[in-house]
Amino acid sequence: MLKTVSGFNRIGEENAFAVLARATQLANEDMDIINLGIGQPDFSTPDHIVEAAIKALKDGHHGYTPANGTLACREAVAKRTHTMTGVEVSPENIMIMPGGKVTMFAAILMFGEPDAEILYPDPGFPIYRSMIEYTGATPVPVPIREENGFAFSAEETLSLITENTRLLIINSPANPCGGVTPKTEIDKLVAGLEKWPNVAILSDEIYDVMTYDGETHQSLLHYPEIQDRLIVLNGWSKT
Repeated sequence: MLKTVSGFNRIGEENAFAVLARATQLANEDMDIINLGIGQPDFSTPDHIVEAAIKALKDGHHGYTPANGTLACREAVAKRTHTMTGVEVSPENIMIMPGGKVTMFAAILMFGEPDAEILYPDPGFPIYRSMIEYTGATPVPVPIREENGFAFSAEETLSLITENTRLLIINSPANPCGGVTPKTEIDKLVAGLEKWPNVAILSDEIYDVMTYDGETHQSLLHYPEIQDRLIVLNGWSKT
């Protein structure tokens, strides 16, 4: 018989998948549904990627890989990062993870503990708060306001940091409201973080190329002064 592990009681529901299940049910009932609940692209995996995966299997690329990902894959990510940002990142500083949520969980788990505080965007991806609460840390919402174009305010964010803050999570371009924080605001944030050298930053940049109406994504990789406490989350699942 399975026993309930007390830690699981602290994990909140993944709301996006709850919406997906309900939308799927309604679609099966012949209702016309536009599902905005989960970040699933509206196109199939491109043929060249499918063929590359098939070829890799046929060529014998089976079994375990290094825990941080194969060197060839990490080198490819480093090349893509340089192409997109102009910043050189060593493959030694890159980890291949099985999804963005795993990256969030690992980062939050490193810094989350009772009496610690972790700042997260609100509204934002539900897993941020769920994982913070799971670690026993205190979730501190950073308001994402319409008057700021649904971008975070550097001044307001910095005002929420205390001696107990261990991690700051930022997300630009942002889920769910689509705000893109301008470079001037990120400059202010990074400058203000000089006062808080023990606060780590998780920058969720998975929507980096999905900008419109002249907006431009500013990666936190452009700020060498926070490089030693910065975790950048990115991936292929959206683009």
